[in-house]
Amino acid sequence: MRSAFAYEWMRIRTIRSTWWLTALAVVLGVGISTLFSWAIHHDFSQSGISESDLDGLGPAIVTQLAASGQIPSVVCFVLAILGIFAWGHEYRHGMIRASLTALNSRTALWVAKFVVVAVWVAVVAFVTQVLSGLVGMIYLHQYLSVFGGETWSIIGRQVVFGVLLAWLAMAFTATTRSQAFALVALFLWPLLIEHLIQVFFLLVPGLRDHTDVLRFLPFLAGNRMVDVISHPTGTFGDPLSPLGGALVFGGLAVVLMAASYALFEKRDA
Repeated sequence: MRSAFAYEWMRIRTIRSTWWLTALAVVLGVGISTLFSWAIHHDFSQSGISESDLDGLGPAIVTQLAASGQIPSVVCFVLAILGIFAWGHEYRHGMIRASLTALNSRTALWVAKFVVVAVWVAVVAFVTQVLSGLVGMIYLHQYLSVFGGETWSIIGRQVVFGVLLAWLAMAFTATTRSQAFALVALFLWPLLIEHLIQVFFLLVPGLRDHTDVLRFLPFLAGNRMVDVISHPTGTFGDPLSPLGGALVFGGLAVVLMAASYALFEKRDA
């Protein structure tokens, strides 16, 4: 197992796409937060503020508005591509045979990939959010304390969401063995398919009374993990609580991970 971790740690550090995606995640995250903080500062200086204007503002800044519960986390989706490449490069370039020959343990390789990617994603997501919060402090220090207790809680939840999303993307890639398909699915499902399902429920008369089940769509549930706007009445109420969202979204990730492990152990390299 130790050799597998060393192998994966070396692999993730020596692939150029890792550093490009890491830099993209940080630049996008901090850049969006900078523009948002500047716009809010300009608006406050021109129109004044009320107490309601400050609700959830700190979490919104550090998560690039993902804390609104309506906008997916740009940073986490960029970092999830690292998870796709962790398996995708192996199958696309035929390196999986070399990896298995070097390690001689499928379980060790599978575990090492998921753990190393999780650590990398968690660190980058955390650093990006802290840097985003520091930018918010520069612009808005006279109006609010960005790093309040609620903000730190959201930062932790966003890190967990980022890790789960990366694991889900990794598991899907390992299961399908198609890097291109996984990349398309990663963005197509949350940005299009789930919205089409919602529209379908609204347009079909027989389904309009059952729209409450839509809260269990995986990415809609995942958005609830960092949502500070909605006020849930229970874990699986409508809307879901952060814990309920984590259980639904994390449950899908665990199921796909189990499937990927079972197939990885049985299929030919």
